[in-house]
Amino acid sequence: MQLLLDEKTLRCVWGSTGEFWFSRTDYSVHSSSDFKEEDSANLVENGFIPFLTISNEEIIRAYIKFIDNKKVSAVFDKLPAQEVTDTFWKYYNAYSDISEGFGDFEKKYVLDKTISWCNENNIEYKTE
Repeated sequence: MQLLLDEKTLRCVWGSTGEFWFSRTDYSVHSSSDFKEEDSANLVENGFIPFLTISNEEIIRAYIKFIDNKKVSAVFDKLPAQEVTDTFWKYYNAYSDISEGFGDFEKKYVLDKTISWCNENNIEYKTE
């Protein structure tokens, strides 16, 4: 069995508001809202492990580091976590050198982190 790392699965990794669980039994990803309260206490016993979660802040900070713009980096280095996303979108909309390439970076970053998570947890996977 293999976990398919497609757009749907990767969307569970980042930008989600819920918690997700991976089933070692059937290699599927489930939202915590799929379980009854009494079931959630037994998830680990039933072969589930917490699925990887990547915050928007993590991706944005990684992207800022990747584009290596000293002025922009200086601004983001000083920002508290709760201001990162809003500030990023302001810069994104104002400067094309920031917006160009973000979508591709985001997809690659999430895929690479998910592959690492799979390897660390001995989960076989395939990509589209």
